[in-house]
Amino acid sequence: MDTKEYEKELYKRELSPNTITKYLKDTNDFLKYAADQEVTQELLIEYKKELLSKFEINTVNTKITIINNFLKFQGKNISVKQERTQRSNVLDDVLSEKDFERLIRMADTKGNRRARVTMLSLYHTGVRVSELEYLTTEALRRGYMDINNKGKHRRVPINKKLTKELRSYTKDEGITEGYIIKNARGKSLSRSYIYKEMKYLGGQARVKLSKVYPHSIRHLFAKRYLKHNNNNALALADILGHSSVDTTRVYSTLSTKEQSETMDF
Repeated sequence: MDTKEYEKELYKRELSPNTITKYLKDTNDFLKYAADQEVTQELLIEYKKELLSKFEINTVNTKITIINNFLKFQGKNISVKQERTQRSNVLDDVLSEKDFERLIRMADTKGNRRARVTMLSLYHTGVRVSELEYLTTEALRRGYMDINNKGKHRRVPINKKLTKELRSYTKDEGITEGYIIKNARGKSLSRSYIYKEMKYLGGQARVKLSKVYPHSIRHLFAKRYLKHNNNNALALADILGHSSVDTTRVYSTLSTKEQSETMDF
């Protein structure tokens, strides 16, 4: 099977270059394994066993998702199931409310107001860090972001607390149009820069660094949303831009620490 047409399809989906590279590598690894054999259910199962002998379950499941996606693109009506994982531990290593508060305090201590606004924007909206480019002065005036990502459109509200923060920030910084979170050249702040900045603040605030990354704030938003909205995973799926509510339900599970607290009686 040739992957050239598949590569074109991935670009049409507007996936990031790194994601496309990952998809193509895992697909080509599978095709190399299959060689000239017919791709059957049995072959897929054998390949999964091969992967499980080399990688952790989460890595294997990612590779399986990519392979299934490729086969679907090829019009083949076969797939292989993912391995089950202990879902209750999925969110063990993400930011807590206290962790987040420490990051905000450290940003204030360092006089880094842009970092403060960046983290609060992620915290109050649950958007992906790559979607911060949709946080503009025009969106602030409307009261919501119109986000187009992964071939889907969704509308994400800007709540009162964030609106107040952003109005103050844009006024003080003289930002009257376009991106709110931007670099000195007026471009939307890059994902890598935000990541590095958060890692620095996390180190200074003595927050466990494995927890400190932008997507961890999205996890925190999701947990908070479900807690305050009667575990409405369907509404949360719309806000986060998930294609399936099953992806969103992971946030309704308890971390090991939360499980421990429920058993403290």
